[in-house]
Amino acid sequence: MKLFISLVFLVLMFSSCQQPPSYKEFPWKPYSQKAVEESIAHKKPVVIDFWASWCPNCRDMDRAVFSRPDIQAKLSQVTTLRMDVTNQDDPRVQRIADQFGIEGVPTVVFLNSHGKEIENARVIGFVTPAEFMQALALLNIFK
Repeated sequence: MKLFISLVFLVLMFSSCQQPPSYKEFPWKPYSQKAVEESIAHKKPVVIDFWASWCPNCRDMDRAVFSRPDIQAKLSQVTTLRMDVTNQDDPRVQRIADQFGIEGVPTVVFLNSHGKEIENARVIGFVTPAEFMQALALLNIFK
């Protein structure tokens, strides 16, 4: 009986730690080459967020950067795609990570309206909201 009560206590304790986020998550679309091509056909820049479920800095970017209304307003003006690289053994993940030269997460890649990467805009690791806004500004589409 003590074991059962201990297990129930542990389950309740851990379930209380799994609170929903207290911030508004950004509605990323899953990465696909087709989505990139459609965006380029419409002359729309693309922002690709490479992330992994095990990555604490990725969660910090969601919480501190991508949840901000000012950043969400800017991101809503471009095509926003998210590539999950959690399963690094997946050949598709490896191929896309190699294509974009992803060496770690989080990494955010910015493509202009012609599909060419704006290399000096690339964000690697956690950055502040101000630093992310500077990278976004390099897309040169915001008024």
